[in-house]
Amino acid sequence: MMKGMITILMLLALSYNIQANDELTNGEGRFVSRDGDSLTFVKKQLLYASVRDIISKELSKMGHNSEVFWAKYNEKFDSYFAPIKEKLDKSYGLTTPETKLSGSKKEKYDNELRSKKLTLKARYGKLEKVLSSYSVKKMSRSPQFPNSRYMNIQAKVNRKLINEIFYGYTRGGEKRFYKNLFLTVDFSMRDMSWQDLGVELENDFTSVLKEHWKRWFEDKFKGKVSNVIITTSYEEEKLQSHLKMLSEASMSLNKISNIEGEIEQSQESALLSVDDQLKDSLWMKVKVNIKKVSEDTTFKKRTFDFGGEYLLFDLQSNRLASHYDFISEEATYSTVKDLSSNSASLVYRLPIAKWDSLIRDISHFPLGRKSFRVDIIGANSVRQIDEVEKYLTSMGLTYSLKVKIDSFNRERAQLRVFFKGSVEDLKGTLLRTKNLEVDNQKRIFFQDEENPFMINLVDKEIPVSEKTENTQG
Repeated sequence: MMKGMITILMLLALSYNIQANDELTNGEGRFVSRDGDSLTFVKKQLLYASVRDIISKELSKMGHNSEVFWAKYNEKFDSYFAPIKEKLDKSYGLTTPETKLSGSKKEKYDNELRSKKLTLKARYGKLEKVLSSYSVKKMSRSPQFPNSRYMNIQAKVNRKLINEIFYGYTRGGEKRFYKNLFLTVDFSMRDMSWQDLGVELENDFTSVLKEHWKRWFEDKFKGKVSNVIITTSYEEEKLQSHLKMLSEASMSLNKISNIEGEIEQSQESALLSVDDQLKDSLWMKVKVNIKKVSEDTTFKKRTFDFGGEYLLFDLQSNRLASHYDFISEEATYSTVKDLSSNSASLVYRLPIAKWDSLIRDISHFPLGRKSFRVDIIGANSVRQIDEVEKYLTSMGLTYSLKVKIDSFNRERAQLRVFFKGSVEDLKGTLLRTKNLEVDNQKRIFFQDEENPFMINLVDKEIPVSEKTENTQG
């Protein structure tokens, strides 16, 4: 009896510890400091970055769109900071947009602007209050590059307060309405045919799903989107061309003399050259993956694995507004009764829970920043791309810099960089990553520092001067 009681108590204690650990959330913060930054300043920036990471993770768990939240948060901070920046500009004689600073005065101005903005942003909104308690698990700096700092914290969070903060920043203000939601659905089959799903023709299965999803959007997005359109192949080509046109207008920086002026003209031309119906619309691209896992001919049963993803593009700001990988589900159905309807019903509900959260968010999608393309040459892994992304995001905090990976293969990665600031500011941000270590194997190198929109990752053992000679030779 006593032995049984001890076992029960141990199980209860173990259960309690598991629950306690489940309540804790880890947050990671990275910050690239500059010479002259105080330790107190660096710690505050690392803690702020760690808190942001925790809030993003918790918002995702709660079904909220963290990108929408941070966009609205940044907008409100920018409004708060605008008069502070204006006062600083006047003190340096920057009374018109044409006024330029040079030499040591510009460096002093940039440092003061950075210090003010980062200090105030780390306090803005008092985001730390969402942490009921926290402990710093690790704080470190790179031995090779001491300005590269890292912090890991473990915190107990107040989810009710996070929810209140989310709605406090996203509720109200100017709302967006869309002319069209274009819906494109692609199906990928593996180890099977359409007959395995109990239908003779692909269209017998796919058209039903598309129509049901279309009706779902028409019902749920009523008052936010005027029309829901299932795309034809012709419309898909137009949509893809639209995205490509805007991207190239923002990205082709290599061969133009007056970069900012040409970018604005190109973007305007791109917008004017497409159909009016695309100018303020959304494009939902859904991919459904279906795989036949096994078949039991004796009991007339068939097992499938269902998964996929969606990408939602905002066609006015030319940005990926939302993305979600469906949680894969495995299901077994009878091959003699309701096979097609049962499988179609499962596929139908795969994205629905995530789309429910979009109902609140799409009215607040930000129009965003300018976007630029940055190429990375010489990366061996996604991890190396992620580290470059983290360096850029940390260094570009002042300009609300954000990075998306457009594509990655063995030869190069293409990044989409969203940035609030001038091209010269962005070039300076990119160049500050020079020689930083990546994944303990590589370092960042620029073959042409006048055009730093191509980043080379070179083996860190090879001296930069030797690498330059080899490249030129």
